[in-house]
Amino acid sequence: MAGKKNENLLKLKKQLKDGVLSSLYVLYGEEEFLREMYVGHIIEKIPDGGFPEFNHITIKGADIAFSEYDNALESFPMMTDKKLIHIKNSGIFMSKRSSAGGPSSEEKKEFWSEKFKRIAEDTVVVFDELSVDKRSALYKAAAKAGTVVEFSYQSEADLVTWIIGRCLKAKKKISKENAYYLVTLCDPGLSNINNELGKLLDFCEEEIYKTDIDRIVSKSIQVIVFELTDAIMAGDTGRAINTMTDLKTVHESAFNLIYLMLASFDKMLFAKLMQGSPQNEIARELGVSPYIVRKYIDGAKGFSEEALTWMVRRVAELDLAIKEGRVDEWTALEQYVMECIHMNNR
Repeated sequence: MAGKKNENLLKLKKQLKDGVLSSLYVLYGEEEFLREMYVGHIIEKIPDGGFPEFNHITIKGADIAFSEYDNALESFPMMTDKKLIHIKNSGIFMSKRSSAGGPSSEEKKEFWSEKFKRIAEDTVVVFDELSVDKRSALYKAAAKAGTVVEFSYQSEADLVTWIIGRCLKAKKKISKENAYYLVTLCDPGLSNINNELGKLLDFCEEEIYKTDIDRIVSKSIQVIVFELTDAIMAGDTGRAINTMTDLKTVHESAFNLIYLMLASFDKMLFAKLMQGSPQNEIARELGVSPYIVRKYIDGAKGFSEEALTWMVRRVAELDLAIKEGRVDEWTALEQYVMECIHMNNR
């Protein structure tokens, strides 16, 4: 599967290099930074001739009327040889029902199956999607008619290589260890890492050190939640309280934190129940990147199945207490954390 993904990306790169484009593209996946970059590369290959409203047409959202697509597909390019139609988040490659009043899945299948077969030579259609169902008939039809490329989250090793490469282009240095440390502090996705790395490159002179990363980089809220769950695992009440105090200072929502902790404990429980399964399989089942899933697998080792089950179930009781006004959000969070520490140390 990975080989096929690489093969499709190499095919796209060659098309861009040679300037010979497919009439149809489906670019999809959670790695938005790379997806947007390659959509941009395709757009750059098609001059708008000074009439972007006619030659670079963008259609966004699901359940768009067929007539809007028809108008875009049937129009002629103006003062240029080709026009581009950028269709973003159409959802047509997902096997799900349309919203009320929208075309049915069968109607979409019939409409687009015909369109894919007869896209005009002067038209390039780019579908820009977060996710697709590879089993759907339309996905298979698009793969047959054009070029499909998946952009999934990069591996830790790839992210580290990318960070080091970007630093070299900026004539600055970062060690492999510090590049990895930066990855661990950011949310998944090159966009997040790119933003934080940009701040570091602006701040640092010749080399980026760990102290610079600690001073400049904004930790993702999920990383802070992991620090809180680590404190619970270690039974470190002081560290847990300090972490919550820091979060309270930056006006983070306690209610949101409770549910982020719930999500973390739920994933740890799932990882514990899948113990012995390949890491990639656990990542796929949890819907997280391979390098993030290791945090859940490692975290699960510090809790019993009984403790994790209790931690997951306890949130529903706290949620009700908050909504009924019997306890405020921060008191509920503090109570939950202390109860989790006690439960795990029994």
